[in-house]
Amino acid sequence: MNKTVIQPSVEMVQKYISRFDNDDELTVVEDVLSELFGKYPDNQKLRDILIKATTLNSLYNTNIYAIVKMAKHILNKNIDAKLREGSPEIVDEIARIEIGGKKRNNYSFASKYCHWHYSDIYPIYDGYVDDLLWRYRKRDKFEEFTRVELRQYPRYKQIIEAFKSHYGLSQFRFKDLDKFLWGYGKELIENKQ
Repeated sequence: MNKTVIQPSVEMVQKYISRFDNDDELTVVEDVLSELFGKYPDNQKLRDILIKATTLNSLYNTNIYAIVKMAKHILNKNIDAKLREGSPEIVDEIARIEIGGKKRNNYSFASKYCHWHYSDIYPIYDGYVDDLLWRYRKRDKFEEFTRVELRQYPRYKQIIEAFKSHYGLSQFRFKDLDKFLWGYGKELIENKQ
């Protein structure tokens, strides 16, 4: 499985960024979310949060079925100051919610919600990215971590930073690295199936 993973390079990352940026479906989603989160930057009104959360949930297929409850949860967390400070813990705080007596961890959604507020501070977590980082961890041991640590956002962000450093990719912003990790990870999963 890990033999199929190619050593990342600046050229390889740029190739996947270019593919992403030249895909009309992906770029229109990026444009919509950028405009929406720019228009509603704060999280002090349920209506504003619900507009952002519903759109994000729909466009990214994050499978949040109780979206109004999630929006209320975000409102009650009073997240704006923590977002501005770049607190990685806020992702886990948003992700963990109890609905109907059942505990949920909407981790991918929470990372994306924070990312769209401050893309230079919050890298996106996604299943494709998780799989790809784990493959590189097993192959190159670029950082010591367990698979579970990928789902603990402060640690996840450290792992992304270690990945950038180890492979000489520090010039890339999180947003650009997200495009590479998601695109290449998706390609590997799809080719495996």
